Amino acid sequence: MSDKDDASVKRMAQLLRQGATMLADACPQCGSPLLKVKDDIYCAKCDRRIVYAQSDEEVEAQAVKTLIPELRETLINKLKALNEVVDRETDTEALTKLANLMVLLLQALHKLEGIDK
Repeated sequence: MSDKDDASVKRMAQLLRQGATMLADACPQCGSPLLKVKDDIYCAKCDRRIVYAQSDEEVEAQAVKTLIPELRETLINKLKALNEVVDRETDTEALTKLANLMVLLLQALHKLEGIDK
């Protein structure tokens, strides 16, 4: 048994002791038994939440929803890095291009915030 498998078994046991319920369903990614933790379905081996979906559209919508926090963090990190570049830049033409990129990133972040609600 690998260290990762050992850790996932320990995590599963810990969740069961805390009141989680083991389900008859298996994780579609790794085949490990799924656990119901409060209102969430969880795979201890993959260390991720599992969502059941009724249709392809629902699967797609849920996938987008789970990506939103990661996308938000990426956009913020890019804006921080871009801010440092803008701070050092002195060429007007380059600053114009950088400012346009910054506006696009801010618009994307704003739209992302609207999707999350």
